[in-house]
Amino acid sequence: MKEKPSVVITDDHRIMHEGLRAMDVLKLMAKLTIAVWLLTPLAVLQAADVEWAPFLARNDMVWRGLPRNWDSGPFLGNGRLGTIFWRNEAGALHFEVSRSDLYDHRRLEGYGPLFARCRIPNGHFELSFGQGRPTGDMRLDLWNAEARGRVTLGQSSWELRSFTHANRDVIVIEITGTGAAPAMAWCPDVSKPTRNRNPPKDLKGYPPQTQREVDGIHVSVQDMPEGAEYHTDGQGIGQYATAWGIVTTSNRTVVYISTRLTYPGATAADEAVSLVKEARRAGLSALEKSHREWWHAYYPKSFLSVPDSAIESYYWIQLYKMASASRKGGPVLDLMGPWFMTTYWPGVWWNLNIQLTYWPFYMSNHLEEAEPLIESVWSQRANLAKNAAPHGADSYAIGRATGLDCLMPVGAEVGNLPWTLHNLWLHYRSTMDDAYLKEKLFPLMKGGFRYLRHILVVQPDGTLVLPKTASPEYTESVASCSYTLACLRWLASTLMVADARLKADDPVVAECREVLARLEPYPIDPATGIMVGKGTTLANSHRHWSHLFMIYPFYEYTWDQPDRVELMERSLRNWTDKPGAFAGYSWLGAASMHAAAGRGDKALQFLHSFLNKSSLPNTLYREGSPVIETPLAFARSLQEMLLTSHGDLIRVFPGVPVAWGEVAFADLRTEGAFLVSAKREQGVTRWVRIVSLAGEPCRIRTGLSGALKSQSSKRVVIKELGNGVVEVKLAKGASVVLYTGNEPPAIDLAPVPPSGPPNPWGGQKPGK
Repeated sequence: MKEKPSVVITDDHRIMHEGLRAMDVLKLMAKLTIAVWLLTPLAVLQAADVEWAPFLARNDMVWRGLPRNWDSGPFLGNGRLGTIFWRNEAGALHFEVSRSDLYDHRRLEGYGPLFARCRIPNGHFELSFGQGRPTGDMRLDLWNAEARGRVTLGQSSWELRSFTHANRDVIVIEITGTGAAPAMAWCPDVSKPTRNRNPPKDLKGYPPQTQREVDGIHVSVQDMPEGAEYHTDGQGIGQYATAWGIVTTSNRTVVYISTRLTYPGATAADEAVSLVKEARRAGLSALEKSHREWWHAYYPKSFLSVPDSAIESYYWIQLYKMASASRKGGPVLDLMGPWFMTTYWPGVWWNLNIQLTYWPFYMSNHLEEAEPLIESVWSQRANLAKNAAPHGADSYAIGRATGLDCLMPVGAEVGNLPWTLHNLWLHYRSTMDDAYLKEKLFPLMKGGFRYLRHILVVQPDGTLVLPKTASPEYTESVASCSYTLACLRWLASTLMVADARLKADDPVVAECREVLARLEPYPIDPATGIMVGKGTTLANSHRHWSHLFMIYPFYEYTWDQPDRVELMERSLRNWTDKPGAFAGYSWLGAASMHAAAGRGDKALQFLHSFLNKSSLPNTLYREGSPVIETPLAFARSLQEMLLTSHGDLIRVFPGVPVAWGEVAFADLRTEGAFLVSAKREQGVTRWVRIVSLAGEPCRIRTGLSGALKSQSSKRVVIKELGNGVVEVKLAKGASVVLYTGNEPPAIDLAPVPPSGPPNPWGGQKPGK
């Protein structure tokens, strides 16, 4: 058999060939296909190569005085159990202790989910160091996921350290010092919903917590009795309990704390005591070791560094927050995670919050931590069917806000479940796990689509139109609602893609095809662009951009479509020119849309608008009450300035501002299950590395200037598609480095030089 020739494209675009006739060369050039045999070994590159401890240390949160409130307190968590603490007005350290699954179970009738199936408070510890107000400082060590600090009162001082163990439901507090051990008191909360907007007149808190001691372990027990007076008749009993054990030596006190919830049943106290006993037997050193091992394996799954200190630090605090608040096997992340505060919104919100909360998990390569969203929706599909009544068991829907059971009639906001399914689709596209697609996601998508199909109205001319539905928080209902139309178009189109992938030949595809062919168009206003709905322009400032979902996040309309750019410009401008009612996430939605348009400078302005106007010093966020999604959405917006992958095309550095001449990232995960790394120096992209995790087709716009070269350990085929896009054929597990220039670049991963002081977050906002 004749040996196949090797082909290398050099920097002057000449083809070096062996054994090829001139006609063969011309044919090869016409196809614009580059078959590359690499002569040098591929440099090993991964995020784990970063010197993580010093890098994250520059992004730690730092307090130059003791934190004063929830807005500035250090927070610790393991996806279920957590604490946030600060010095209160009396001078004691207030350690709030809660669980993110601490939800009530009252009957819904007459109460609704926000008073019956809602998040409820637990209590806090107070550590008192003596008379007066102590001073001190604090640091949240991201790398080790622990808070450390010094507390001083008079001539006495104490070193304090605390962490919530990574995979045990135990909080550890260690205090060493020259003074007497601080007094420690448990302060239980009244066990009832905290929402104060029209509570039921007969709403009653459960009986007060009771305390007892078991084998040297203290435990405070909150019983949740069954009975009509608590609106729990027919529901069964429940219980939650907080246990703590104290080990004291000559100058050191170690406190082990656990909180457990049982429903149905009343074994929480026994379980909490058992966990404290186990922790006490294991000892501080062993707990510290296993805790740090988990976190040291977590961070290196991806890497990102930008020259803006405030932005880089904010990003890494969100990566810490993600794993502190959401874990595989744990509850779905609600509006505050493990860090309770009295709230108007004690539940899970489905018209923006839950979706934005999980957005950064996918690209940061932390998919296990995102699994609670999948399991929440999948495990509660029977309730999704109840929400969709009266349309039958083939339909799924969800309302605006629920408890962990996802139970609430859909109401007018009918697009909430499809938008949630978009998150689940991003999860699939990040893994290309066809078993997950077939067994869970495809059935959920079918149910979501069929609910919307049921409510469509057939016009005399055969057109399918929507009844009045809601655009979140702008209208109660409006005909031809753009939010609902975008959700329906995305869901129908994606179901067809999923069916083709699975070769399922499901009957739903014919329904999707029919809906897309006959569905009414988006309502357009000549002056303002895409409307909220028929007869309703966006006339007032609005924090949601729901009417623009076909632009973002669904990317039905893109900046690569010349015939749509003017409409997109007009529509986006009409929204951003009215910022008076913007919330934090509004700035971030605007940043992502401008990044997609290639306007990195504008995207950066919107990021800074959010940080300056909306963020709290400890990077938590609230609008009256805690709402966790917005800082996490910040992380996604930053990711999208550096990398996007919608429409089967990976785009490297699509929205980087001019001022960011130095940028580096590694192992960010894209659709198609690729890990992408890239480096930018002096405003120029130097190299791009792609690792294929699933062997899918890869189309990428690298941003590299000049003749493209590659470096790999195996043969790869690269096809130029024009407009800076190439198609790279990589087998599963294979990788390639793309670059330009005469010599292969140095493939290194170091943090870029910062443009501001380190540790800008914690006790105060940057520049304050």
